[in-house]
Formats: sequence, C-alpha cells, structure tokens
Amino acid sequence: MKNRWKFVLTLSVLSIFLSGCWGATGIGDQLYIEGLGIDYKDGKYIVYTESAVFSSIAKQEGGGGQTADMPVLVGQEKGDSITMAFRKLEKTSQFPLYYGHVQFILLSDRVIKEKLDVVLSHLGHDPLIRQTSWIFGTSEDLEDVLISKAPFKQAPLYKIMFHPENMLVRNHAVNPLNMQMLFRDGKEPFGSTIIPNINLTKNKWHEDKDRPHFPNVDGGYVIQKMKPKGRLTDKELRGLEWVTKRKKENKLEIPLGNTVVELEVKGYKVHLKKPVKNELKYTLEVKAKATIDENLNIDPRKELEKHLAKKIKREIRETYRNGLSIDSDLYNLTRSTYRKSPPLVKRYGLQSDSLESVKVDVKIVHSGSQKYKK
Repeated sequence: MKNRWKFVLTLSVLSIFLSGCWGATGIGDQLYIEGLGIDYKDGKYIVYTESAVFSSIAKQEGGGGQTADMPVLVGQEKGDSITMAFRKLEKTSQFPLYYGHVQFILLSDRVIKEKLDVVLSHLGHDPLIRQTSWIFGTSEDLEDVLISKAPFKQAPLYKIMFHPENMLVRNHAVNPLNMQMLFRDGKEPFGSTIIPNINLTKNKWHEDKDRPHFPNVDGGYVIQKMKPKGRLTDKELRGLEWVTKRKKENKLEIPLGNTVVELEVKGYKVHLKKPVKNELKYTLEVKAKATIDENLNIDPRKELEKHLAKKIKREIRETYRNGLSIDSDLYNLTRSTYRKSPPLVKRYGLQSDSLESVKVDVKIVHSGSQKYKK
C-alpha cells in the first residue's frame, strides 16, 4: 500500500514538468497566405499576398449559411529586393504571415521578361513555399486578379489558379505548370515550357445583377533555358491540344452543317527520320477518339473522320510555325533528339520544313441518337 502511494506521488510530480501544448499557435493566430503575386516596376519589386478567412471556408464547406461575399485579404508592399518587400509587408500585418499554404504564384509580365531568374531563385530557396505551387503569368493588374471573386460567393480557393489541373484538361492549349515542372523543364537546353497566362474575363457572366470579373487562362509565356521567348494566345497554341501526353477533352467545331465533335486525345509520338543528312526531319503521329455532340446533317463516318484529321493537322502545323516565329520548339522535337543524340541537335536547328509529316488517326466511337449515313 505504501509503495503504491509513493508511485502515485512520483507520477503526480513528474506530470508537472511534462510539456503540453504550451506555446502552440492556434489557427486564428496566424495569417495563412494562399497566393503570392510578384511585380517589378521602376527598379522596385512589388509583392502581393492573398489570404482568406479560414472560418468562412469552414462554414461554407460545413453547410453553414452565407449572406455576403467571402472575404479576400490582399496585402501589397514594395522594396529594393523581394525579401525586403516581404519584410516590410510583415511589419504592417496584424498577424504573423505563414507561407506554408501558398498554392499559386502569379508573376507579372514585367517579371517574366526582366527578372524571372531572380524571382525563381528567391522562391526556390524559401523553405516554406512548396515546389507544387502553381505558376501563372499575367499582363493584368495583379491586385485586380487577386481580389477577383469566385462564382456563387464561394471561397476564393474556387478560382482557377487554385485548381488548374481540373480546368485546363478541357478546351485549353496549355497545361498546368507548378514550380517543380518549371525548374525541371525550363532549364532544359532544348525544347520549351509554357507558363499559363491569366486574363480577367469581363461581362461574360452575370451573378444576379452583378457582373463579376473571373480569372481565365488564355495561352501562355514560352520559356526556354529559363529565358522568355514571347507570349502566344490560346488560338496560336491550338496545336498543343493534340500534341500532349496529358488526357485532353476538346470540343472541335467542324464547318459541316451544325456538326460539333468532342475529341479525346489518346497520345502522340515523335519520330526522327534517319539517316540525318544536313537537316532534321520529324514525323508526328497523333491518335484521338471522337464523339458527336450535335449531328444534324451528319456526314458518313469515314468522311467526317477525314475532315477531323485534316483540321487537326492544320492546327498542329500552324502552331509549329508560330513557335518558330519566336525561335521556340513548342513540341519539344529537339528535346527528344537531344536525349538520344546530342551532337545532331547542336549541329542542326529546326527549320520551317523540319516537321516533315503529321499523321493523325481519328476514330469516331459514338454518334448520339442518330445513325450515320451509309
């Protein structure tokens, strides 16, 4: 009995010295940064932060009612360096800033053209900013993009910058790009990568009597060896919808009556013609399957498949030429060759006729309720 009381007394004394949650930071004691914006103007770096109130997000996702717009808090400060600008912003904040939740980084047109290497070096060395953060560029005012609202008064994290992997799979030429991809592909000696470009869509959507501005992706900035080569629109990059390893679902309008076709890209292959004689010659092979959305006055299956293939070939060649106009290899033809035979790419560059052949195989797998003509 005596030993048992000694044991209880010892445990009681030791428990006093055990550390619990003393000094822990509560969820409401920090300002969680979800998005960053970086601009460069008149020799100064201008940094922006976007934050949302966690209680508002939890209330919405938990089924609570909502009577007002979800708040968006945007901070702005400038400095001679990126670090100095962030430190100045932190001094004016009402709470400590926490960067471990950054999901996207928005770079201005000026940063991409003049200070891309400096900004990426800073971001890459920050231990809290994750390499999976999405990267975007824009020529819009960064503050306008960051304060833009999500539809239906939802939390800001429902904007396209937070989930591009869901939006860009359909009817977009460019693919989502995160920091890890940019560091990997942007430093390759040959080929290119594309930073998606954000535009503000105005007067296209009405929310009751309001006309909110929504961010939208239109084309992107072509990067080669971490240097900007130029910006191309989605229309100028249309061929990339077909030459991609990602699953794509694209609507393709064919000028044959009212026919509208939806295609899913199954993949592509690049072949270098050998033997190489003083030039590089490539063949692109693309495979896709299609379904008919609107099939009034539809052509026979084989005839329509030919029209589809012809249109895709034309878009692939137009995008190839658009890339050459800014001295860029948009399809990364030379990159595939460089991995196998570096001397060939170093000796010969891409020419207008280097893309010698484009082969497209389209199979219509479904035509809706109507039958094909025989």
